[in-house]
Amino acid sequence: MSEKNALVPLGISPGSKPPKHSKWERYARYRAQALPRIVAFRKIGNYAANDKIAHNNASRLENKPGVKDRIDYLTKQAEERIIEKRRRLEERLWGLHESNIQDFFETYDTVKRDHTGQPEHDENGALSVETRMRPKLLADLPPELAALIEDITIDSKGRAIPKLYSKLQASAELRKMLNISAKEAPPDVTQLSDAELIQTLAQQAKELGIQIDLNYTFHKPKNGNETDNR
Repeated sequence: MSEKNALVPLGISPGSKPPKHSKWERYARYRAQALPRIVAFRKIGNYAANDKIAHNNASRLENKPGVKDRIDYLTKQAEERIIEKRRRLEERLWGLHESNIQDFFETYDTVKRDHTGQPEHDENGALSVETRMRPKLLADLPPELAALIEDITIDSKGRAIPKLYSKLQASAELRKMLNISAKEAPPDVTQLSDAELIQTLAQQAKELGIQIDLNYTFHKPKNGNETDNR
């Protein structure tokens, strides 16, 4: 089948265009927001006698050509927007986490001066030069670096000193977003002492509502007066 004769033109997703009736479009948007059928049906102004009738009428509306595709399309678009927002947020947090204060400063050479402010000279009579550091001009920073600055303070020379966002806070937000727990894994039972093992088993039995009697007799060594009943 050629592109000209295709039932659905290439590049056009089913449901990408709103239905012909505005109420159907509103219903599709409510359903894409995960509202139940009855609630979505009544929010567009259709009030049935009871819930069963409202549900049946909403089902018929949802089965109309284009309505179900529209709901699926809007749901997918919402999910994709959430994924994109999450990706951008994570990217920003990683930028804050990996930020380097050195990127905001630059070195420059200047004439070295004595305590009176007079230029110093070397043994050959040439001006002495020293290397110093200063903050870069905000206007010279690329947008991705400027976005990492939380605050600006002005020093005695009128220079803007940047303060970056907290790396600790960015790390905490990343761990929360990526579901990385700082909790340690529970110790292996082979690492528990006899007393700890007994206590653990007793606690588990209590949580399960099981009545058990645990003591140390099962691991006591046998003596000559004990008989083996096996």
